[in-house]
Amino acid sequence: MNNKSLVQQCENSLDSVLELALKILETLKFDRKDAQQLYAVCLYARILELAYGCKAMMDSNTLVGIPVLLRSMFEADIDLVNVLKHADYPKQMQAAFVEQKIRLTKNAIASESSQYFAEMYKNLDLSNELKKAKLELKKLNPNENLCSIKGRAEFAGKLEEYLSVYNMLCLDTHNNIRSLEQWHLNVISMDEYHAEIFKTSKDEILHCLSTIPGILLLQSKAMAEFIGVKGVDFEPCFKEFRAMQSSVVAHTKDDNS
Repeated sequence: MNNKSLVQQCENSLDSVLELALKILETLKFDRKDAQQLYAVCLYARILELAYGCKAMMDSNTLVGIPVLLRSMFEADIDLVNVLKHADYPKQMQAAFVEQKIRLTKNAIASESSQYFAEMYKNLDLSNELKKAKLELKKLNPNENLCSIKGRAEFAGKLEEYLSVYNMLCLDTHNNIRSLEQWHLNVISMDEYHAEIFKTSKDEILHCLSTIPGILLLQSKAMAEFIGVKGVDFEPCFKEFRAMQSSVVAHTKDDNS
């Protein structure tokens, strides 16, 4: 199978899964007062919207942002897995927010002259806000092992994916020089090279394109089971996804042989 056909398979699979996932989202009935349900639905919506963002980039051939969005999808996927498995996991997510709030408030107190904290100084008693945030964090009693993305990935049973896929995506997100050269440097010879944009083609990021529908499809099924959505036939999408994934894996093996 040629690269163009593989790319088309990835795009077809994503289109099918997006359609299915949107229908599921629109039919979800949940209790907003139940933290587990609220966080689960919002994380699912986030994954779905990020997948739509990847599709928009594919359609417009602005591919450089896809690994960045996929990294965010991976993080949301980890949190959703943990939320669905552990009813008290939302407390850990809230604790992470409070920890960020504490850091921000401390920075504001230490940077009184900064224009970026002017509104906080104007509207808040920062010393009191810091005290309240510390008390809230103490009540939440966060698990230190879940303070990092690595710890949360391990908790979700996705440590292998974190050590490989996630860290590869971080190269693109953090502007690693090797990543920058791959995306933007056209080297003709040792002495002839120039910078480009839109240099990378879809077939060069098949590993990303094939991952997007997989994350969304698995979480769509998990959400339907968690909330109790009935009458959804997942098999056509899974069949299409498995065929696409097999083709991509076979293509990768051929390239490496």
